[in-house]
Amino acid sequence: MAQVFVTGATGFVGRHLLPALLHAQHRVRCLVRKPVNAETLQDCSVYQGDLLHPQPWEPAIMGADTVIHLASVHRGTPELLHRTNAEGTATLVALAERAGVHRLIYLSTLTAAPTPQWPYAYSAWLAEEAIQKSSLDYTILRCSVIVGPGDPFLGGMIRIARSWPVVPIIGNGQTRFQVLDVRDVVRCVLQIIAEGRFSRKLLSIGGPEALRYEEIVERVLAALGVRKPKVRVPRRLMRWLVNRLEGWGVRTPFVPAHFLSRDHCAASLDVIQEHFRFSPTRFDDTLRAVCTSADDLLL
Repeated sequence: MAQVFVTGATGFVGRHLLPALLHAQHRVRCLVRKPVNAETLQDCSVYQGDLLHPQPWEPAIMGADTVIHLASVHRGTPELLHRTNAEGTATLVALAERAGVHRLIYLSTLTAAPTPQWPYAYSAWLAEEAIQKSSLDYTILRCSVIVGPGDPFLGGMIRIARSWPVVPIIGNGQTRFQVLDVRDVVRCVLQIIAEGRFSRKLLSIGGPEALRYEEIVERVLAALGVRKPKVRVPRRLMRWLVNRLEGWGVRTPFVPAHFLSRDHCAASLDVIQEHFRFSPTRFDDTLRAVCTSADDLLL
């Protein structure tokens, strides 16, 4: 049983991770940016604030054995991405070192790279650098796109398939995604907390299948029983459209990281089996769970 401090507790992964941490009898403190319903984080100690202004929540990290760093920004200006993901992580690392935290677990992205032209990927890489240069006993999980009930990626595709007259295919549709079930991510994090064999490691993880973007769209349409025309949209035009729509207050499931031509795949389809010794969830099983949760929201 550990004292765990979680950033990004109310995000997609956090909502799945917290019940598992509590079920494992860990004591959990959560950092949230906005006020939340107390029932949402029942049985957790909740602190409000952001990574760049630690004064309100700094006491929460004192006495923590493990920090699980989920908080990040995936869209916005390059300055916002750098400030939140890179500088915010550096601030968290410095506080964790000062507080005597034993372990830090960071959920990064397979797209992380020293490439300033891709601000999100670059900010994640800088966050990794801050952690790896620290004295902390860290584990960094570079994850492919994480999906599951409540996720913005598959959930967004389902909304588009149901409500848009056409379904956009970004670029040539051949970019591959080794999509990763959120429940498997949770299992990995719990193992890292429980075992010492992941000390000071950076691991790239993904699901058991590498699927082309267009193939994912086709499977979503088939699962919903929907027949709609697909329209290919160049990445550059899609970026412009998304920025205009979001400027008008219209949210889309697309974020800059998903426009990259680089595949979102780990080195192996068996990477979770190799490192964590369990068989990850197949895409169609995850898709069924996401479709069911989306159906529940319509009731």
